[in-house]
Amino acid sequence: MSLRQRRVPALLGLIALLAGLAAAGASIALVFVDESRDLRVTLCAIIAAAVAIITLVSAPAAKPYPALAGRRRPGVARFGRLLVRVCWLLRVGVAGTAAWFITWNSGSAAIQPLAAALVALSMVLVVMAQLGQHLAGFVTAVDDLRGPGLWRRASAIVVAAVAAGTAGYLAALLERFRSLVVDPVWEFLREEWGLPAFLAGLLVAVLTILVVTLVASLVGAAMLSIAFTIGPSTAVGRWLIKYSPVRYTRWVDSARVSVVGFTASFPLAPDERATRWIYEGVRDSSGPLDPVFLGMLADDVARAVATLAPAGDRRTSVALRAVGDHEEVVLEQLPAGAGGKGADGERTDGRHESRLLPDFPEAAALRRIRLALHDVEAGLPSVVRCSAQDGELELGYWDKDPKWSFAADEPEWFTEPGHEDLVREVVRYPPGAPWVRERLGLPAVELDW
Repeated sequence: MSLRQRRVPALLGLIALLAGLAAAGASIALVFVDESRDLRVTLCAIIAAAVAIITLVSAPAAKPYPALAGRRRPGVARFGRLLVRVCWLLRVGVAGTAAWFITWNSGSAAIQPLAAALVALSMVLVVMAQLGQHLAGFVTAVDDLRGPGLWRRASAIVVAAVAAGTAGYLAALLERFRSLVVDPVWEFLREEWGLPAFLAGLLVAVLTILVVTLVASLVGAAMLSIAFTIGPSTAVGRWLIKYSPVRYTRWVDSARVSVVGFTASFPLAPDERATRWIYEGVRDSSGPLDPVFLGMLADDVARAVATLAPAGDRRTSVALRAVGDHEEVVLEQLPAGAGGKGADGERTDGRHESRLLPDFPEAAALRRIRLALHDVEAGLPSVVRCSAQDGELELGYWDKDPKWSFAADEPEWFTEPGHEDLVREVVRYPPGAPWVRERLGLPAVELDW
């Protein structure tokens, strides 16, 4: 990367920071402006301009890196790039106008449908820009718009629009709270305790934080109590735990509680019931895993593999071969004569017969094991294999070191993965397996520790 390429993002970040500071300062000053119309117009214009500038310098990428671009027709790619830029420029104007309208009407408790429409339009333009990126060749641009992600995005647009439309009403409620609670406490501290105005305001701020923390703790504790009463593994229990103001994180031998930024960790004795509950949660998560849960996943897979193996046969295993969205779950069995020919109609690697398992019940567990083994230098393993023998995990290939190793070679696929699957692997789980980077024409990754 050239010096100019390094300086441009830093300069844009500095501009966004300065614009944010200007917007924050104007917002604070706007609170104390009651009757000066000219000054109010100036402050609202500063906020609107700052929001527009932040949107302008946060331009979405319109052209992917050539090696990581999806295969699109030239006309489709050009249209996608044009759509990204048009949506970006439109959003600059919409975001600035929305900021002006919301701040100018902040003193009115009336519902503002125009503000709601502007905010919703700004967020819809973001979605359209993502679609443009997809057409331009960004293969993961619309990942968060598929399935439940689409409903989450729609919900976010509705919530943001409602908040913008009722911003004046919410501001009036806060003003009412300030006049009924904060101002009397501030006056009491000044008159009864004789504190200076600054110290009285500082003490009121501290008391407000404590009260908010206490209320959040009580509400969060109630939500967690309900969740653990009805069962933390149920859909309602998981929802209550996820959205509780009190963030409760449990590991095998410790726990962490977080309330409004205040965090406390403490040791706990291992508990089988708690471990099982945590395990149910980690199956749906991503990232590294405690060895205890990695072993539990392997045991679940081993039990499923055992149902496919002949009685007393421990030479059967199931392997997940995956890259991007392309995956194959394969049943592998050692023939009677090691290294002999496989059965007619089945593929063989010289040592193991293999066939596809389209409905393996623990495929999700194999996927979770694979995600847990992300390596900063080698990406994700392309193969995760589990045998029926005591949940024995093997990562890699039969002709490689089978224990917790990564292989640089490409698996022997039943169906070849597409170009976009290779790109997804690199983008989602960088840097990607070495063989994936080699096929995409990307340089090898060598970290200097």
